[in-house]
Amino acid sequence: MKPFLLNDLHCHSHLSSCCRDESMTPEAILEHAARQGYSAVCLTDHLWDRAIPGASSWYAPQDIDHVCQSLPLPQSESVPFFFGCETELPANNIPALAREHFARFDFVAIPVNHMHMKGLVRPDGVDTPEKMAELVQTRLERLLEQDLPFAKIGLAHLTCSLMFSEGSVADVVRCMNENRLLAIFRGYAQAGAGIELNAQAFSEWEARKEDLLLIYRAAKEAGCKFYGSSDAHSRAALQGVPEVLPQVIAALGLDASHQYSVPQAR
Repeated sequence: MKPFLLNDLHCHSHLSSCCRDESMTPEAILEHAARQGYSAVCLTDHLWDRAIPGASSWYAPQDIDHVCQSLPLPQSESVPFFFGCETELPANNIPALAREHFARFDFVAIPVNHMHMKGLVRPDGVDTPEKMAELVQTRLERLLEQDLPFAKIGLAHLTCSLMFSEGSVADVVRCMNENRLLAIFRGYAQAGAGIELNAQAFSEWEARKEDLLLIYRAAKEAGCKFYGSSDAHSRAALQGVPEVLPQVIAALGLDASHQYSVPQAR
């Protein structure tokens, strides 16, 4: 069987407000991807569509016109470079990108667990691993119920520390119901969505590897496809994919048959 190929379908340029590296340009991102021999790379700056009410003061400037300043993207003969975004999923479970505007992007990363955004994403009272596990599973279910082009959607950083920064993300995953996860991920597999392996989402790897992998093993068993992500906000962080993800890919037993690919036409 052919191997699972490294790629980076979720990274940020200096247009994302949380990126403070002015050298983080599309050209720099593509140069790194070509040097690493990635199968694909995608630019995914933070975005809140003006057509969707409720943007925070931080999100409001990061609209479609803002992220489109990166266009046209530089191109390489060796690595396809896609134009995407990372939109938000606020507490009402309605993505911050209007359905009719998905067509402007090759790929859309959607996080269900930006729980550091209290109020906007995280409701009051969700303060234990058990409550957080219930909330995240419910949000995955509510997102799947919507009329969205899931073949160009990726579920971002399912085990990132932002999900439960006051405690252990591994504890949250341990509180999730395996049968419920299988049902959720079967839905995403049938819809064609991608599952993200984020280089910054395995901070507890040494101590809690098996617990962190539970959610990804459920996705694999359900038939989901996977992709890599550095979630880089600096040039140095781009190196996370080759430094971190090979061990995750090996632990999950992924090969080319498990690889998610961005649809080629918007």
